[in-house]
Amino acid sequence: MKTPIRLEIEDTVGVLTIDRNDRRNSLDNEAIEAFLSALNQVRRSSVIALVITAEGDRSFCAGSDLKALKTYNQEEVVYHTHLFQTLTETIDELPVATIAAIEGACLGGGLEIALACDSRICTPTSRFGFPEITVGVLPTGGGTVRAPRAIGLSRAREMMLFGEPLSADEAREIGLISTIDESGDVRSFARKRAEKLASQTNRDAVTLLKAMLVTGAGTAPRVGAMMAYLGDIALSRSSNFLKESSSNAS
Repeated sequence: MKTPIRLEIEDTVGVLTIDRNDRRNSLDNEAIEAFLSALNQVRRSSVIALVITAEGDRSFCAGSDLKALKTYNQEEVVYHTHLFQTLTETIDELPVATIAAIEGACLGGGLEIALACDSRICTPTSRFGFPEITVGVLPTGGGTVRAPRAIGLSRAREMMLFGEPLSADEAREIGLISTIDESGDVRSFARKRAEKLASQTNRDAVTLLKAMLVTGAGTAPRVGAMMAYLGDIALSRSSNFLKESSSNAS
C-alpha cells in the first residue's frame, strides 16, 4: 500500500513529500497522522534543514481532503481539525530550518502548511489563496495568525475575506513567498538551499535562533538582544561550537 507521506533523510538534510497527487495532495486523517510521524522522525534525527514538498505539478497541497471529510462522523471531523492544527504547530516549532518547495496551487490548508515553514519557494505558475470564505468556512490551521505575521493584517484580511487567489509574482510582492524559482525544478532548488544551510551551521544554532525569533517577536528590542546574547553564550559552550571552532582553526 502506497504511503501518503515519504521522508528521505541524507545526513543533515531531509525531504518530506506529500504523495497524494490523485487527491491534489489533500490530507485526510491517515495522511496527517503519517505527516506527524515523519516530522517526529525528523525531530529525533540529525537533520538541520528540511524541504517539504509534494508530488506532481498541479497542487502543493489542497488542504483537507473534502471527499474524506464527507464520510467522517462529527467526532472524526473534530479530530481532523485537531490533527491539522497540531500539524501546522509541529512544523512551526520544529527545531530545524523548514523550506516549502511549492509547485502548482497552494490553497487553504496547503497555504497554512507553507506559512508554518521558515521559507517558501515556488514556481512562476504557482497560485496562493484562502478560498474557505467562499464556501462558508474559516481557515482553522493557524492561517489567521501566521498570515498577518507574514504579510500584515490588511493584506491578510483582503486575502481571507475575498478568497481570491494570488499569482506567484503577487505573492512575492507582498512577502508571502521569498523566492520564485525559474529553473524548472523547484524541489532541487530548495534541496540545494537546504544543503547550503546545513553545511554552514549546526542544529543547536538553528533550534535556538528559531525559539528566539518566536519568543522575541512580541518583546522589546533590548530584551530580544539580551536573549540572543545569552543564547550565543550557551552555543559557545556547546560541544558543537568547540568542535567546529577547532576544525576551522586547523
